[in-house]
Amino acid sequence: MWRGIILAVQFLTVLPLRMQVDWNERTGRIAVLSFPLVGAIIGLFLVAIHVVLSDHISSLVLSFLLLFSSIFLSGGLHADGWMDCSDAYFSYRDQQRRLEIMSDPRVGSFAVLSLFFLLGFRFIFMFETIAHFSLFSLFCLPLLSRLGMALLLLTAPLAKQTGMAAAFRQYVDHRYVPIIVMYGLIAFLSRETLVLFLALMLFYVIAKAFVVKQFGGVTGDVLGAFIEGSETFLWFVMWLLHAFAIL
Repeated sequence: MWRGIILAVQFLTVLPLRMQVDWNERTGRIAVLSFPLVGAIIGLFLVAIHVVLSDHISSLVLSFLLLFSSIFLSGGLHADGWMDCSDAYFSYRDQQRRLEIMSDPRVGSFAVLSLFFLLGFRFIFMFETIAHFSLFSLFCLPLLSRLGMALLLLTAPLAKQTGMAAAFRQYVDHRYVPIIVMYGLIAFLSRETLVLFLALMLFYVIAKAFVVKQFGGVTGDVLGAFIEGSETFLWFVMWLLHAFAIL
């Protein structure tokens, strides 16, 4: 079990865990079921940064450091997926050609523009809410985005039978959805995080329909793009909650 968790941490973060973990049915399955746990680990790092630095630096700098840390801790893996999906989608080609574009290591102009606006909007939402959101929400947000990513992996069809998504999917299926959803129970501890959980479910439903229509299913890039897109959407929801004093 611990080896499966370590495998998930090694794959989704840059944390220096050098242990050699064998890839097999058990470790692969546990790794997928541990994706939200990896989000919780990232959330703890973000909370620690906020606690240590919030009284010593401006809200502007703190917002940037939180944004930078969320990208850095994942090694830019998910941002790369967002860029690849953007290039593929804005090519306006058929599904097969879009999958080929996602496999191309070259970066197009649409990828750069898309990532710029994605992170730009997220930074604005973070800066506008940094004085209002709770540390518990900051902790839950990376957990929820990876919970949604795991749900997408378990329930959406594969766009191709090779690659990272196919490798993880071979040992899990929709029967493990209840286990993943159980991570979301932590969101019921506050009204704000409960709203974030419900917003994530809405984003998941829309994203699943979108990726099936546009790409034929999920790939590793699609899963990475989901994390980046869902985190920005959840920050947007947090901004709405506080900008309009809903909570």
